[in-house]
Amino acid sequence: MLDASRMRQEIIRLIDESREQAYKIAFYSDPTVASIMEKLIAEWERNQQKGIPLDYASEEELKAMYTIAVKISETPPHVLMARYLRGLMSTGRKEG
Repeated sequence: MLDASRMRQEIIRLIDESREQAYKIAFYSDPTVASIMEKLIAEWERNQQKGIPLDYASEEELKAMYTIAVKISETPPHVLMARYLRGLMSTGRKEG
């Protein structure tokens, strides 16, 4: 497994620097990532927004996010979007 610094760099490269919007949507809408990011953003804000939110992640959080980022980056974008849209449609049916 990569060290924390390398995992952070890879998450940024695979997701944030990707030109593929489906990767961003799939990553940031993942419940695990969303939960971690909520915590990291709060910590980042408490620290006067020094660095980036990922700088405040524990090694365990980075490992979880890195694993998700790799899986997403290995999935064709059209498959990710289909999953995302199916999720939206099923959520809409439950609420409607």
